[in-house]
Amino acid sequence: MSPLARNRKFESISLQRRVTCELNGPSHAGDPPAPPGATRPALGTNPIAFGFPSADGPVIFDTGTASLMWGEVLLAAETGEALPPGVAFDADGNPTVDGRAAARGGVTAFGGHKGYGLAFAIQALGLLAGAAITRGQVQDFGFLFLVVDPGALLPGNPFAAQMSQLVMAIQATPRRPGVEEIRIPSQRAFRERERRRTEGILVDNAVIAALEAL
Repeated sequence: MSPLARNRKFESISLQRRVTCELNGPSHAGDPPAPPGATRPALGTNPIAFGFPSADGPVIFDTGTASLMWGEVLLAAETGEALPPGVAFDADGNPTVDGRAAARGGVTAFGGHKGYGLAFAIQALGLLAGAAITRGQVQDFGFLFLVVDPGALLPGNPFAAQMSQLVMAIQATPRRPGVEEIRIPSQRAFRERERRRTEGILVDNAVIAALEAL
């Protein structure tokens, strides 16, 4: 598992454990996107996660600020599957869809200059968690958790009930033809987790071969 995959898994689990009684966000970790126009990585993929308690269970939004998870790049490097165009570059800064070439280069931030700005802000917040600028060392990675007690801001602490009402209101939005439901962040992930607990997880043969070769 790549450092980013471990970091995002840690984030999500940590938020789920805390969100039953608290409000959380953001956290920071690292791997390599580049600023717009650059030919070398200079930022972390800098995942950011928010957790909200509700009367119907936690609501989690967890995403990286890179256009592609670094674990997906490493997986493509193993399997030979092409990456989406326009999200990765090689060691010379040239666009590529080859996973092996991208693993020696990097990926872009999502959303152009807006995603870059958010990635930069999360990188800066990571300094508060002890993350260093130097690369290739343990201190490259940091986790910053901001925890808010909703009861300290809202008399009577109605936040969980209000959050459930917000979710129901959003899901009641009129749907376009062919759309079965309006989902909220983490809903698909929670369903998929329960399904995988029953059906198992599919792993590419190339990944299995790489693990067996260790």
